[in-house]
Amino acid sequence: MTFLFDRETALFPREDNQFVAECREIFQNPSGAAFGGWVAAVAARAVEEHPDCAAPIVSLQMSYLSAVAPGEVDIRITLLKSGASTQFWRAELLQRGAITNTADIVTSNRKPTDIDFQLTRPDANAMENGIKIDNIPMTPNWVATYEQYMVQGKPFSDNGSPDTMTWIKQEDGRPIDRISIVAICDTPMPRTFFLSDIPRMGSTVSMSTYIYASEEDIAAAGADHLLLRVSGATVRNSSTDQRVELWSKTGTLLATSNQIGFFR
Repeated sequence: MTFLFDRETALFPREDNQFVAECREIFQNPSGAAFGGWVAAVAARAVEEHPDCAAPIVSLQMSYLSAVAPGEVDIRITLLKSGASTQFWRAELLQRGAITNTADIVTSNRKPTDIDFQLTRPDANAMENGIKIDNIPMTPNWVATYEQYMVQGKPFSDNGSPDTMTWIKQEDGRPIDRISIVAICDTPMPRTFFLSDIPRMGSTVSMSTYIYASEEDIAAAGADHLLLRVSGATVRNSSTDQRVELWSKTGTLLATSNQIGFFR
């Protein structure tokens, strides 16, 4: 079975260190620009599918220079440095010869240690007590590719805080991997949606995602719901941050992500 996410983030090699992806309607925002999680996912996939990639992705720092329009996207990959266990990569996305995005990606083989600490997963309400996100007006098409229940926060309301919690999984039952984790970390709604009853449009400027999960952690999480805890430290002066924790249902911290965006 080919899952929708894999089909829509599929890459086609062109020549050494170059791939092409196709941005189609399903992963576009209402403006027509590509969903930022899709952009990050194809950059990560290009590194993962490069023949010289020797380790799993552990971090991605994405810069959104301009919107990615519908159609073909060229991806250019450079291996900046390769060590015994860690590699440093640069991915550049281009349309019509102009760079739209850059990503600095680290791959590394990590090993267990005698120190084993993580935060405790926050308590969250049951899904049946939440808001099913695809029932919310103005949601873009790609939202329907996920099954989501928001159990803290109400969109398009002044909640007094931008903090939210949401249970999420791929709608078609696709198990998670590092590529889908990168995309999921960009699924939360803008923090402005939880501080005002007026929809305030904006865009992500940069996003950094860090994956702590081992391959065993990812396999154990499977296709089950994950918990997204999202907070914001500041929403003012036309800019907003967003801090994401992605937890497995059994309490493993899989990844964190931070981004800054501008809004009107």
